[in-house]
Amino acid sequence: MADEIKKEEVTTSQGEKIPSMDDMKEELEASFKTQGRAKRDDMGQWEKVQTDLDEKTNVEVEITEAVKSGVTTTLEGLRAFIPVSKLSLTHVTDEEMKDYVGKRVVARVITVDPEKNRLVLSVRDVLRDEQEKAKAEKAAAIEVGAIMDGKVESLKDYGAFVDLGDGVTGLLHVSQISNKRVKSPAAVLKEGQDVKVKVIALKDGKISLSMKALEEAHEEVKEKKERENFHENFKSDAAVTTSLGALMRQKGIKL
Repeated sequence: MADEIKKEEVTTSQGEKIPSMDDMKEELEASFKTQGRAKRDDMGQWEKVQTDLDEKTNVEVEITEAVKSGVTTTLEGLRAFIPVSKLSLTHVTDEEMKDYVGKRVVARVITVDPEKNRLVLSVRDVLRDEQEKAKAEKAAAIEVGAIMDGKVESLKDYGAFVDLGDGVTGLLHVSQISNKRVKSPAAVLKEGQDVKVKVIALKDGKISLSMKALEEAHEEVKEKKERENFHENFKSDAAVTTSLGALMRQKGIKL
């Protein structure tokens, strides 16, 4: 009876034999070997990108395709994904994302997961580091007394923040906007306005600016020029007077 039940378990009603685990053993083992061999074949590639991640190495890749929410590329023979939020320092639209296809970009590995076959890169991280480096270099080169061109970035009740370029920003305090009394920066300045400023202080990485100092310097130059003109005119008048007096004495005319 048991034999009959066992026989029923492994055959269909039409008498067809149902494959058992034993029957599929060789096929399963072959499949596992193939998968294991595939993992071993690309493990060196995953180890390389893991090293790139650990050492924050910049890599140059070519964008191959624009997909939903990002673009794809290839690194060390592995398919990689760059999210749209990691493509630039600014917002990238779907239409702009398509323009990246075929371009070469410098990126950095930010996610490595061989088990899920997931490799993610970021262009934004590289651009942000370059921006910070340029900012630090420019800030280090700025000296007290320097006269610089800038653009009003934002207005506050206490002053205006001025963009000096390369991400370097200085504060133009309301008291340093003009020689005239300024109640509110918004009364004389507007965002986006080009201004010329003088660096009057550097402390703890903060830059203090002044437009008032430039006005004062301009007034000093103007006053100096007026004084020089006055002296020149005075000398000229004195010379004429002296010459006339001498001439009159020569003629015997009493002064």
